[in-house]
Amino acid sequence: MEYLTRKKKSFKNWIIVLFFIIIAAILYTLYFVRSSLAPMDGELQLKNLSLPVSVIRDQFGIPHIKAKNTKDAFRALGFVVASERLFQMEMERRMANGELAEIFGKRMLAADKLFRTISLRQSMSEMLERKIRMNGLDQSMWGELEAFYDGVNQYQSSQKLPLEFSILGIKPRPFSALDGYAFIGLMSFSFGVATSEDPLMTKLRTRIGSELSNELRNELTPYETREIEKEKNGALKTKRVVEARDHYPVMKILSELEQGFPLFEGSNGWIVSGKRSSTGFPILANDPHIAYSHPGVWFEAHIDTPDYESYGHFLSILPFPILSHNKERGWGLTMSLIDDMDLYREKLNPKFKSYHFIDKEIPYQERLEVIKVKGEKSFEMLVLKTQHGPIMDEVFSNSEDKSLALKWAFYGVENDPLLTLYKMGRARNMEEFKSAVSSGKAPGLNVLYADKKNIGWWIFGEVEKKSSHTPSDFILDGSSGLDEYQGPLSFDQKPHLENPASGLIISANSRPFGAPLIPENMRGDWQPDDRYNSLDSILSKKDKWSVEEFKEIQTLSLNLENKLILDELLKTLAFQNIWKKERATTYLQILKKWNYVSDVHSIAPSLYYTWCREITKILLKDLSKEEFETFTKLPNNWNFLKRVVLNPNSSWWKKFDRQKVITTGFNNTIESLRQALGEDSAGWAWGHLHTIEFVHPIGSVTPFNKIFNIGPIEISGAYNEINNQKPSGYADGFKVKAGPSTRRIISFDHPEVAWGILPTGNSGHLLSPFYKNQVELFAKGLYREEWLNEKDIKAHQTHELNLVPAK
Repeated sequence: MEYLTRKKKSFKNWIIVLFFIIIAAILYTLYFVRSSLAPMDGELQLKNLSLPVSVIRDQFGIPHIKAKNTKDAFRALGFVVASERLFQMEMERRMANGELAEIFGKRMLAADKLFRTISLRQSMSEMLERKIRMNGLDQSMWGELEAFYDGVNQYQSSQKLPLEFSILGIKPRPFSALDGYAFIGLMSFSFGVATSEDPLMTKLRTRIGSELSNELRNELTPYETREIEKEKNGALKTKRVVEARDHYPVMKILSELEQGFPLFEGSNGWIVSGKRSSTGFPILANDPHIAYSHPGVWFEAHIDTPDYESYGHFLSILPFPILSHNKERGWGLTMSLIDDMDLYREKLNPKFKSYHFIDKEIPYQERLEVIKVKGEKSFEMLVLKTQHGPIMDEVFSNSEDKSLALKWAFYGVENDPLLTLYKMGRARNMEEFKSAVSSGKAPGLNVLYADKKNIGWWIFGEVEKKSSHTPSDFILDGSSGLDEYQGPLSFDQKPHLENPASGLIISANSRPFGAPLIPENMRGDWQPDDRYNSLDSILSKKDKWSVEEFKEIQTLSLNLENKLILDELLKTLAFQNIWKKERATTYLQILKKWNYVSDVHSIAPSLYYTWCREITKILLKDLSKEEFETFTKLPNNWNFLKRVVLNPNSSWWKKFDRQKVITTGFNNTIESLRQALGEDSAGWAWGHLHTIEFVHPIGSVTPFNKIFNIGPIEISGAYNEINNQKPSGYADGFKVKAGPSTRRIISFDHPEVAWGILPTGNSGHLLSPFYKNQVELFAKGLYREEWLNEKDIKAHQTHELNLVPAK
């Protein structure tokens, strides 16, 4: 008995010791994390500063940087951004340079192989080397670039690193301008779908024929019409323009990276001129749609010097803002989705290290890439390059298909996206701004501009005239010469608007509307036109608009085209074939009474959007799992659904019974919702299905998800609604992966106070008060003020850091 008593006492002592060890570990971790918080108050010395710089943070953690010259301002900006987003910058650099496997291991090797193959850093390095040889570097821009990265590196070398560096065992190394250039390439690459769409469309055309596969595409061209007529006559039933047997690894890689690495997905933007606003001055609204992550894609900062001012939304690894405004002018962006990349099938001759083009054998280039892999031997691969671009064999390594070269506008010899951004920020009027935009080759963007008197829209990026031999959403023939580009459109030939008589410009990733020049052969990977049509319908209803009304529109969870689709579904539904008719009557009444607003508390959107998906699943049941998952992530998916539902004469209704598909889809919808949310339809609220989780790059692993991630939270909106909340295909239900990365509204009667919001917060530091201080506002569709005047900044000041020249 005494022995048992001693044993119990000993065990109790061990429990006490273990408890104190755990408490000590927690306290040490908190101390370690807190000690790496961004310095926000007091005075710090910074090398290479010429004069002191003031950094005031307002109540939302936005730094307002005031300096006597731009070099000092950008050096301070680099220091400040690094203090809040250093780990994000490290991840952005590693992703663009293909260095993720070095810290995450083999599971990221496929991503590294992709980004090494598409040669982001290599192509930008070659561009800069050409400029240096020709004395073509803009010295003012380059001086500010170097100042920014000097500020970043000074922070990294002098301050404590964030916790994530210790968790992953990352050894810091200096940042350079090439890291920023490469990351612009990565964001540009995420705009395009050619590396997934082109192989898929080629394969489906081969397997199911042009008539059916054509309705799976975004647009029908005269070429396809001819092919369909031939197939109807039986002449080309099994014709293959180019055979594709690919899997679709690029879409899979990008989908995986979205969990923690934000990629661009879409955008809304519109402007009214002074005659259409309640203030008599233009009003600009913009909300770029980007994959949700934490920290978010944008870092907000305000720079003020005697000859330069910008309230900017920055990619943390870049010194020049992507979105910006000041007291005189501002701009917003949407993705233009011009088709600026294509896959060419080459005829390679490895024996002679050449490829065939028309009647010649041309040597291809080779480059060795060595990828470090954590815990394993380094992976070596040769990247081959033809006149069309790099060969993607290592990316499609699990496929039977080989020798596909990526041709992409980003590889253009004159493409200097940072210089274009620099010039946009220095423009003093609309003509100078337009001139700056005209120099941009890639990425493909719509640029929306406003100042106190003018509004405008132009396309940033090269638009090529494509051959009519093979549609460019198929794999092209690299050897015959028949599928070569016919040359770019000039800047003035591209669609644009300047001070239109309507006083209204709208951009929402669809095929351009309303512009006087839209070339017939201009093709893009356009998003469905639902958002454009909804915005156009609303904004055309009255002559004058205010900022408060713009806020309501920008957060409106509505797609007006859903009424057309739902009316057709209800009209076609065979009630006699519905399961459990007594309950179905309730469900149908919910749908008939729907106001088409997808609020978190509404049941109708759960029924409607699940029904749409179930119809698509039935129609595409013959696609493989991989084909189906790839297709449902493309913009083609929603276009296809609209085509078949709204067109009783669709080719697909020759293969399927239209009424039976729609009715079976409804029955499947009820069963799906019962399984997901229970028998009682009162619990089928949209918010129970439609949620967001803001995922940190290391938050996909337990227990770090509980530490670093934010959410999940219920969110209103849906894909293709004005409040565009986008899932990634069907595999993960209605969990939202992308949406408004910021919302901005600027009225040029008083641009000193604009309106905006971020989904989470401006800081990437776990213990910062600005880590997630905007989540609730964002979820409720609310806004905060963005200040330019010193009086307003001082009134909302929470911290002040003074950076002074090092002695």
